[in-house]
Amino acid sequence: MFESWYDRHDEKTKFWLEFQVVSDGFEEAGTLQPATGLNDSTFSYFGALPAELRLSIWETLVQPRIVLAACFDSRFKDQKRAQLEQRPRKRPVPVLLHVCNESRALALRHYELAFAWKIPHRLASPEAGALPARAEARVWFNFRLDALLLLGELEPFDQYGFNSPMVYFLRKDDTSRVRHIACAFEEMHLGIYESEQIFGSLFHIVDRFPAAKRLLITSTPRDLEVRSLVLPSADNVIQKLWWAWINGTSIASSLANTQILMIREDDLASFIAEHS
Repeated sequence: MFESWYDRHDEKTKFWLEFQVVSDGFEEAGTLQPATGLNDSTFSYFGALPAELRLSIWETLVQPRIVLAACFDSRFKDQKRAQLEQRPRKRPVPVLLHVCNESRALALRHYELAFAWKIPHRLASPEAGALPARAEARVWFNFRLDALLLLGELEPFDQYGFNSPMVYFLRKDDTSRVRHIACAFEEMHLGIYESEQIFGSLFHIVDRFPAAKRLLITSTPRDLEVRSLVLPSADNVIQKLWWAWINGTSIASSLANTQILMIREDDLASFIAEHS
């Protein structure tokens, strides 16, 4: 059950981000899952192949991945941990970085460490203890192919009511380069949050990820049980809410025309692969 901040006003609130790779792209591509221990004994003639052919084979292992970014609130960390545990957990480092020097050199042309984060000053609690208020870039990400899936409180607020959009925890240099951005439908809290709050969350996401052609809203089987949703759908409640609010503002048309597509979370990996 969702609890508002004033129900837990006596606690010192702490916020942090955690990342989890929920899809490495191999299942969607029909590619066999490679083993991190691949070596010459696996296929003794591989090293004898022409360099161009070897590199072409390594390239097939560069597949669209989905990296989940979860915003944790210390008051509800158990609920958020349960949400993460319901999702797949793939190896965080792309396999090509582990195989050999040749594959690693190729991988470094596609992947880079990204998503350093920092809690805004007004939310950083001096009572946070051992929890960091920031972290260096430790997530391997391919900005051309990979997708970022947002989970957790989109507008975290502390025990005093101060808030800041989750996406502002991330460096703008990173968010501006992401081409595929998605958000879990459950974090919209439709029916709990006012439509103005939902629009505000959507606006910050769309504004922070200008390279993304669309915003994907992903639904789980549980969401479908609670609400009657026909997916995939471009004609959905979130898109209608966006248009209803955006048409009453003077915001640039580039944001006004944003497509918000609702799809099943289980279909997200195949959708990204198809549109990368």
